[in-house]
Amino acid sequence: MGLLDKFQTHVQTDDSHKNEALRTRYVAASPTAVLTWLRDRIQTEGQTVRRVDTDRGEVAFNGDGWDALATVIQVDGGRTAVDFTLNRDQMLGPDLGQIVTTYYEALQVKFPLRAIGNQSVER
Repeated sequence: MGLLDKFQTHVQTDDSHKNEALRTRYVAASPTAVLTWLRDRIQTEGQTVRRVDTDRGEVAFNGDGWDALATVIQVDGGRTAVDFTLNRDQMLGPDLGQIVTTYYEALQVKFPLRAIGNQSVER
């Protein structure tokens, strides 16, 4: 990530993001398990869970000076996609990309990673 990335007030992950660290992660777990883990992890990180909608596969949460939405969707029998959208009102503040990276790294430790964006990482 470059210096200008730290000043972004909006970060959204997707399959083809130019920054690999911000590409959608696919894990081998059920959406329910991922949502439960995310809720607990958010609280462990000292952030506030505002809403969990299991029907839509969403967790809305916020930290100091920013808010986020995590989307968890089962795309096939063994793969669940996890995406994040983060926003910050102020130009200066926490590095939103680093927040996403922190969650993705913890997700990789908890659940077997199946793919990053369009590239499989299965062994």
